[in-house]
Amino acid sequence: MIKLANMPLLRRPSRTADAVGTFVAALALASAAHAFQAPAAGDLGYDIYDIVVNQGVKGPLGFVGGVAAFLFGVSRLFSNIMIGIPTIVAAVCLIRADSILQTFGMIV
Repeated sequence: MIKLANMPLLRRPSRTADAVGTFVAALALASAAHAFQAPAAGDLGYDIYDIVVNQGVKGPLGFVGGVAAFLFGVSRLFSNIMIGIPTIVAAVCLIRADSILQTFGMIV
């Protein structure tokens, strides 16, 4: 009879192998990136793009939302830093969303 105490332990593959696999997959997907272009007037989805992006995110609604999120993050920074810092980063990303979109659209 086989004793369970003498059996070798089955180990999960190392986390380094998981990280390397994730990096290789991200590298393979990044090479197929294409720059984003806004739809021209009259194209399918232009009206939705215009309302959401031009009038919402880039407009006064996005700016006010970004400033409000920034102020909320600053107020939370002193009481709970784990909520404050990500909120400030998200607010800056919301305010500068058009520049970030153009930067990520570039093929690296």
